[in-house]
Amino acid sequence: GVAIILNLDEKSPHANTVSIFRDGVRACKPRKLPENLIGKPLFPHVSYRHASLMVNFGKPMTKLPFTCRSVSEAATAHASVTPAPSGKYEMLMPVAFPDEGTFDWLDSFLEANPKYTELSDRKMMEWAVASGLTRPKLGLNASNDKPNYQYGVHSLDDNSLMKVVQSIPSIQPRNFVVMEVKSNLVAEERSQILKRFPGYKKVAHVVMGKPKEAYKHRVHNQILKQKQQKSDSTWRMKKAQQEQKKRILEQQKLMAEKKKEMEEKKKAEAEAKKAEEAKKAKEAKEAKEGEEGEEAAAEATEEPAAEETEAKDAEMKEEEPKAEEPKAEEEDLGDEPPQVELTEEEEKQNFIKGSIPDVSPAVLAKAFASFTVPEKSEGFDEVNYEWQGAAESKEYLRKWVLETKLTTRIEDLQPSNDFKEKYSAWQKAFTELQTKQKAWKSGGKKDGSKEGGAVDIFSVEDINDIGGGEPLYSNFEAEDWAMLQLRYEFFLLQDAFIKDVNDEDRTAIPEAHLAFYYQKYFKKAINTKQFSLSDVPELLNLIKDTVAIDEETKMFTKVLEDAESLDILVKCTEESRKERKRRIDAGDETARLKFLSHNPAPAPVPAAVPPAPAAVGLQKGKGKAMGKGKPMKGMMGKW
Repeated sequence: GVAIILNLDEKSPHANTVSIFRDGVRACKPRKLPENLIGKPLFPHVSYRHASLMVNFGKPMTKLPFTCRSVSEAATAHASVTPAPSGKYEMLMPVAFPDEGTFDWLDSFLEANPKYTELSDRKMMEWAVASGLTRPKLGLNASNDKPNYQYGVHSLDDNSLMKVVQSIPSIQPRNFVVMEVKSNLVAEERSQILKRFPGYKKVAHVVMGKPKEAYKHRVHNQILKQKQQKSDSTWRMKKAQQEQKKRILEQQKLMAEKKKEMEEKKKAEAEAKKAEEAKKAKEAKEAKEGEEGEEAAAEATEEPAAEETEAKDAEMKEEEPKAEEPKAEEEDLGDEPPQVELTEEEEKQNFIKGSIPDVSPAVLAKAFASFTVPEKSEGFDEVNYEWQGAAESKEYLRKWVLETKLTTRIEDLQPSNDFKEKYSAWQKAFTELQTKQKAWKSGGKKDGSKEGGAVDIFSVEDINDIGGGEPLYSNFEAEDWAMLQLRYEFFLLQDAFIKDVNDEDRTAIPEAHLAFYYQKYFKKAINTKQFSLSDVPELLNLIKDTVAIDEETKMFTKVLEDAESLDILVKCTEESRKERKRRIDAGDETARLKFLSHNPAPAPVPAAVPPAPAAVGLQKGKGKAMGKGKPMKGMMGKW
């Protein structure tokens, strides 16, 4: 065992020192206490990384070479005893909506009331970091309520240490704040928390609705501070870029001046050399020609003079000042960062929403319908309302839950057996319709069959026989069958959703969640590309006689109240087909569907050319012909 010995014997040469003994034997020299700790109360603290310890504050478990007292046996003169406060300790429970000032309110409360100790997963993470652990990256579905930290320490990662912390109130009483965002909003989970605090005064603080002015002022100051920090950072970056640009321009100017000096020096040397050569040439010529005449000498004299004149002209031309390029106007950033102000929109903001949610979306989706305002009958001694009264808070909760229902997906919703049976029956009936159409087409036109425009579609009694055995859907092409399938699937989706959810507040699917529920029910994605469209509203516009998106509420709704029978859907599809054909025949090309068929019919074969005599003897099935075999997938056709 390891013993930590604090020597407070003033007569000892090792007074006010700390020593370590291992199995009764000194393991280190006595260490002097810092001057600022001598005579001050010292609280025993043991901290090890990645280790579990058994701590003993009673009698020594191993014999030591001297007599000493344990912490529990300390003399009154050597101990500082803090008397217990009068009255009960308090257990405070904040009850607030996720992302509506929950932790901001708690922080402001703890600043004003430091006697309270926060118990939460957030605080556990702070304690771990303060103990020397590196702040970990947040795991999947992390939130402020449940950070889902991953330290690589088993007792932290499996949440067993938090369970130990939850037992502290019964061992070490003090004033606690229990911060569990989701649990504090659910009555059943609140009751479980209250059981951990026997003998405490239990107080609920309901933080809902419109905040008080003091809190809003705090929020606005935080928003302004964050905005100012961002502005300062941007200003410093621009200032640094401006200074760097200035240094680069100065360097370029210096290099240009040096280059000019070098060029002038080379030019002067070249001119001197040229003048020297001209002088020598002149002297040589004069010596050779002698006294051939004044005219020849004059010519020799004029030539270098002319060259000298040309050189001077060229030099003057080079020395002509070049027009300076206009400098781009630089932004005047000033010597200090600009002071920002809140916009009108920011001044209306009551809460700060961070990048990490207070409660993860998956947890919120399952729990929010169970949120309630705490009551004294649950076991609370007091229920205090911080921002609004009891009635206003309950009404705010009701509206919040209703709005959340309209914006939150039901992740665990599963298709019912009723849906599965209806969809299975539909698939069977759909196949039978296609089989009857093929039989009609293969049999040819029969007596009594109707012409395309001779039938009042919605007065037809039997869609399988409108006369002469002809089905109403006899002219359906691939895109018409696809439209019929879309009509039934979207109608069935809305019908099944209402029945499976069984919630009077959820009577329609939000447009933003339509693709999610379609995938969940039909196990496939909505295929807008099949009709060469870009989004779901465009696709639904093709079947607006059956379902639609409400322009005001953006909710998915049924147009047809009853489509249990295939008859009405087939009639709507045929009506749509005839209207489309009428518009195309009238020259309206916008009515033509760009349908991408997954299993299109084979491409039409050109008119047969009379076979050559040599082909007469070919045996059947020996050759390959165009248009036979597998269809070409992905063929784009206009219908």
